[in-house]
Amino acid sequence: MTWLWRVLLVALVVVLFILAPTLARWYTDWLWFGEVGYRRVFWVPLLSRIGVTLVVGGVLFLLLSLNALPLLRRPPAGEVVDMVRTPRGFRRRRAPTLLPRWVTLGLAALAFVAGLGASERWPMFQQFVHARPFGVPDPLFGIDAGFFVFRLPVYQWVAQFLFAWLVVTLIAVGAGYLLQLAPAAVRGAWPPPPRVRVHLSLLLGLLLLVRGWGFWLDSFALVYAPGGIVAGAGYTDVHVVLPALRVLAVLFLVAGLLLLANVRLRTLRFAAGVLLLTLAAWFVGLRVLPGFVQTFRVKPSELTLEAPYIRRGIQGTLAGFGLTRVREVDFPGGAVTAADLQRHHDTVENVRLWDYRPLLQAYRQLQSLRQYYTFLDVDIDRYRVEGAQRQVMLSARELDIERLTAPARSWVNEHLVFTHGFGLVMSPVNRISEEGMPEFWLRDIPPRGLPELAVREPRLYFGERTDRYVIVNTRVQEFDYPRGDENVYTTYGGRGGIRLSWLRRLAFAYRFADLKLALSGDIGPQSRILFARTVRTRLERIAPFLRYDRDPYLVLADGRLYWIVDAYTTSSRYPYSTPLGGINYIRNSVKVVVDAYHGTVDFYLVDPTDPVAQAFAGVFPELFKPAGAVPPAIAAHFRYPVDLFEVQARVYSTFHMRDPRVFYNREDIWAIPNEVFGDETVPVEPYYVTIRVDPDPRARPEFVLILPFTPANRDNLVGWMAARNDPPHYGEILVYRFPKQSIVFGPMQVESRINQDPHISQQITLWNQEGSRVIRGNLLVIPIEQGLLYVEPLFLQATRSQLPELKRVIVATGPRIQMAETLEAALAAVVGGRPAPPGAATGPPAPGPPVRGPAAPGPPGSAGPGTAAERERLAREALEVYRRARQRLAAGDFQGYGEEIERLGRILERLAGTR
Repeated sequence: MTWLWRVLLVALVVVLFILAPTLARWYTDWLWFGEVGYRRVFWVPLLSRIGVTLVVGGVLFLLLSLNALPLLRRPPAGEVVDMVRTPRGFRRRRAPTLLPRWVTLGLAALAFVAGLGASERWPMFQQFVHARPFGVPDPLFGIDAGFFVFRLPVYQWVAQFLFAWLVVTLIAVGAGYLLQLAPAAVRGAWPPPPRVRVHLSLLLGLLLLVRGWGFWLDSFALVYAPGGIVAGAGYTDVHVVLPALRVLAVLFLVAGLLLLANVRLRTLRFAAGVLLLTLAAWFVGLRVLPGFVQTFRVKPSELTLEAPYIRRGIQGTLAGFGLTRVREVDFPGGAVTAADLQRHHDTVENVRLWDYRPLLQAYRQLQSLRQYYTFLDVDIDRYRVEGAQRQVMLSARELDIERLTAPARSWVNEHLVFTHGFGLVMSPVNRISEEGMPEFWLRDIPPRGLPELAVREPRLYFGERTDRYVIVNTRVQEFDYPRGDENVYTTYGGRGGIRLSWLRRLAFAYRFADLKLALSGDIGPQSRILFARTVRTRLERIAPFLRYDRDPYLVLADGRLYWIVDAYTTSSRYPYSTPLGGINYIRNSVKVVVDAYHGTVDFYLVDPTDPVAQAFAGVFPELFKPAGAVPPAIAAHFRYPVDLFEVQARVYSTFHMRDPRVFYNREDIWAIPNEVFGDETVPVEPYYVTIRVDPDPRARPEFVLILPFTPANRDNLVGWMAARNDPPHYGEILVYRFPKQSIVFGPMQVESRINQDPHISQQITLWNQEGSRVIRGNLLVIPIEQGLLYVEPLFLQATRSQLPELKRVIVATGPRIQMAETLEAALAAVVGGRPAPPGAATGPPAPGPPVRGPAAPGPPGSAGPGTAAERERLAREALEVYRRARQRLAAGDFQGYGEEIERLGRILERLAGTR
């Protein structure tokens, strides 16, 4: 019985270490998909994989077995074959009428592995079944673009799969017959018997038919052929390669049919002749002739011949990246005036002074509060505060258990006690405290701040840092937040989590390789496990066929916290579209909302016109909800995604040239400019601003994503792109072009002017001494009316500190540039044309009597200008002018502020003359 125990031991090892973990993962995945409400989404990919594996594996097994059987079947009686030795002498080798078991198992295993590899392409097959038309015919064949996106990839994959395995089969069968007939050939039995000729003719015929079909499909694939001036078929492709592919398809079809006919008729010579002709046509039509035509016909007249195909490539690329409806506007790009600032005071109130990188450090230093809290990212959004839309920056306070000291890093603390982050911080983009710190509209634990930003449920069980599984509702209370020297504890009351029975505990213990999960006495029948809590992980498990934005952003809506993630549908098969980063079609058709407390995930189809999204909606009808189902409080925070905008900007920087001649000569290529951040030169990132896009003075300001452009290898501005974020204009893209006959300063040119300004450069050099470091924040280029305003904040950070302070703001417009302690003071100085006096914008404005005008000489007989009385009078007048200037500044009257500063300057000059 020793062998029986060994078998049982081996079986036990297989069950415990191979089958059990696999079953545990499947079972826990099934439970998880049930928890998030997408159990059908779990079954569809699984059943699709199984279906693809069975179909592809079945077809391959049939192909291999049907070709292996003749090799092992008994030869006819009159055929000279190999002899085998037996105890009674030599006899003919006998072959089975069926495949031996070991051969069957081997072929089945090979077919299963091939089918399993093909199952990774289940989205392609599902899109084939649920294909939707684009309503746009391609310019070469006049076929709807949906054929190239959904159908053609499947046809090409099938043709390549069959061709590859027919080649493998042909080689294997040929080698088998060679080994089988070699002894007979040595004895002079040649040529090969008829059964071998029939078998090889069938295989060769099928191989040629499949390759001919492949050539026919290759002709359609010319619509996204690489290598030309643009993607898609060019002159040589249309006039040489396309006819050659069609001819090759016909020749391979004829050769294949002749080889099939060779089964009964002796057509091998005809087939061989046609095959040789086909190979010659293949070499000449696809290798020699295209190169000859391209060199001697196209190159001498390339622009003339390629112009219509360049136009196709431009139109196809713009359509693939969603840029066909871009509206271009001429923009003078001059200087901003005081009157402009008065009319656009809402834009000035939302100018972003805080760079997200120094602000993130400030958040961590000022609002982490405990070592186990952290802020990972800073998001930019807009909220209605005091009846107006205000641009804000905010960040989630997430739990970072790795910051705990080693003694506190127990299993209970990591998985039962420290389960969630708490609250968020929010600050306006342009408010600065007296210490140079951000002014918080939401802060502390529990969150406190403005009434319209009240947080009813601040706990974050799901976020960007929640990478561990946790178990809630256990016999151990969860840590909620610190309060003085004590801690406040809580119990999870959300809808998330999977209730744990003994079987489920065992399955999760297998999944996470964590025995404590199965043995812990703190886990009860009401306990629930939360896992896959990171936002990106959660989405990629549910819908891996979508691409997701790299920056989930936090939203406060109706007192609750949500994560919003932009999801993209992509393809690399859109006709005549030049690829970028492996794709040539992209749409932001889906917005995903994740509840930070409950963990619920909702996919909203915000662009139902996207055929790729429609195809996935056909595969998963319960996954996507209509855009109208989005709660209004959440929909108000939808924004145009930066990732998509960057891709579109890179594409448009070249394909804005719609004239084929201009495009061919690369006369007007744009580039994304650089700026100085800290001590480094980095590309300008797209940034959100609040500006008035509509020229109507009654129009309200909008939340807009913008990015400036410079000419290639130049630093002056040539244009800027804007994506609108607010309804009803969400998603509209505008491009503003600057006049080519005048120079508009680009970011690096403004940076150079900052370095060359004596006052500013001297101050920066002074601060950049040992012990401190100046950080130059984002240089924002903000359009106002018909002019541009450049704003750059300066941060000062001690070498041994991680707490940067916003110390100065640099403002430039036209030829003028000024630096002051606040944005208002810098704006007033730059539009007034005089430097801001020291302390011109510090402290609250004090009321004072009206100022009648500059000081004038006293009457004859009065005290002279050098007397103490005159100096005292001038000082009082200067104080009155200063107070009046502050009042006008507070009221947003920048022109009046500039006039008062002029008066103050003249008074101070006279006062200096009395000494």
